[in-house]
Amino acid sequence: MTYYRRNLARTLPVGGAIAISVFLISSIVTLLNSVDDSILVNYGFLRRFSAMGTQYEKNISPALLNKARSTPHVKSVIVSIPYFVTIKTVFGQMPVPIYGLTPKDAREITKLTGNKLVAGRFPNPNEPEIVMTRSWANNKRAKLGEIVEVKHERLPTLRAKQKLVGILEGGDNIAITDQAYVLLELPEAVIRSSYLFLPKASSEMRALNNDLNKVLQSPKHNKLKPEDVNYVQLYTFEKLVKELRDNLGFLYKFLAVADGLVIGAVALLSGFLANIYFEQRLAEFGLLSAFGFRRERLAKRLMIESGALVLIGWLGGLFLSAMIFRLLDYYYMSPNGLVLADINMSAILYTLPTPIIVGVASLGTVLIRLYTLDPIEIMERR
Repeated sequence: MTYYRRNLARTLPVGGAIAISVFLISSIVTLLNSVDDSILVNYGFLRRFSAMGTQYEKNISPALLNKARSTPHVKSVIVSIPYFVTIKTVFGQMPVPIYGLTPKDAREITKLTGNKLVAGRFPNPNEPEIVMTRSWANNKRAKLGEIVEVKHERLPTLRAKQKLVGILEGGDNIAITDQAYVLLELPEAVIRSSYLFLPKASSEMRALNNDLNKVLQSPKHNKLKPEDVNYVQLYTFEKLVKELRDNLGFLYKFLAVADGLVIGAVALLSGFLANIYFEQRLAEFGLLSAFGFRRERLAKRLMIESGALVLIGWLGGLFLSAMIFRLLDYYYMSPNGLVLADINMSAILYTLPTPIIVGVASLGTVLIRLYTLDPIEIMERR
């Protein structure tokens, strides 16, 4: 490490280039992971229950409802009248439901999703009021007591604004309003009852979804008419996540291609820079060779120095990425209700080509020069 300690002005640019390359690559991968995390976080409430509703009818048939209620893993069924708003994410607007519930059911859903009312109160009956988890409230840029804009041009939603009267924290993101008010204000044509099926235990959620899907997929076997299940949808966590991932498939591919191009280009540029750096030190190696250092010893020294440089640059880049993303999340993403993924193993693995390419590009050419150089020419300054 003697050369590095005595020549920081030459060493830091190379190590810095590697660190910046790692930061750039890990940033792209982390933003790509944030797309998926946004889906998982904002639809996480459906891990606690599943929703059944119709697309075109106001309500599902009593026969289907009774059959679904009787499945063995159902603890209870809550009737909700939802409308939809959009929240901002790293990939654009994402629709989420606002559940119109009775006061009793509002408290039950709050507890089920792991939340607690940390500020304010629950909505009063027949009032334009809403409670939200803090993340969604931040996303809508609303504070306790302020008005929340819920109108949307393409979604079945309320035209009137609502007042944020309560903040939830501690669990999955969710928003709740008064059911009577929604029935009064939501246009008749878009009112749809959504039945929330609660499992007897969280471990029975998958079994509950399987039972409900069997009822919908085999109406004859369950003594139901085809029209009982026509246009009825079961909204589960797995289904919604899969649908949204499929819809964003092109975005995933585009970012993956862009990431691959950036990895190759940035790693090669860093490799060429490191190559130039070591080429400038050929005189040093030639002089040591003239003094009697064996080529194998010089090659070993060169590999150790190069390996140490790319390793320190790589670790420095990961540290830089972690610090910048932590600051970005603390000062911008979380205050605005946006989801930023952590730097996980996939991001780290994507950065590995950088130190590998830098090491190969620099060592490959320099070792060839090392074994072909003439120490006499170096001594004569040729």
